[in-house]
Amino acid sequence: MTKSGLNKFRKALEATVMELEFSTRQRDAIAIENSADDLDRRLAACEREIAVKSLETDSVKLREARAALRRTWDGTFGICLECDEEISPRRLAALPSAALCIQCQEAADGHCGPKQARPALAMAA
Repeated sequence: MTKSGLNKFRKALEATVMELEFSTRQRDAIAIENSADDLDRRLAACEREIAVKSLETDSVKLREARAALRRTWDGTFGICLECDEEISPRRLAALPSAALCIQCQEAADGHCGPKQARPALAMAA
């Protein structure tokens, strides 16, 4: 990978990390508020559950982006962590934090069970 191409990915990853760090700090939606109305309590609990799931998803994406950023500095960015082959430029353009080539990602996804049960992040580009 060229130095300018690596710098482009590094900047994109740095922006992603900053955005995700900001979003993971926004935790007002998971605050527990008391309400006398049972329906309001149930609605708040559902909204809190959605906010927690979103926070979990963003936290996973943040860890992946930070790991990819570290790989840009240590010289292993764009190399599959599983088979040591080059990750295709098209895959990296779609998902700069990709740690696996498409073949290894598909193999990893295959171990998740039925297609309906696969985690959303495992199916990312």
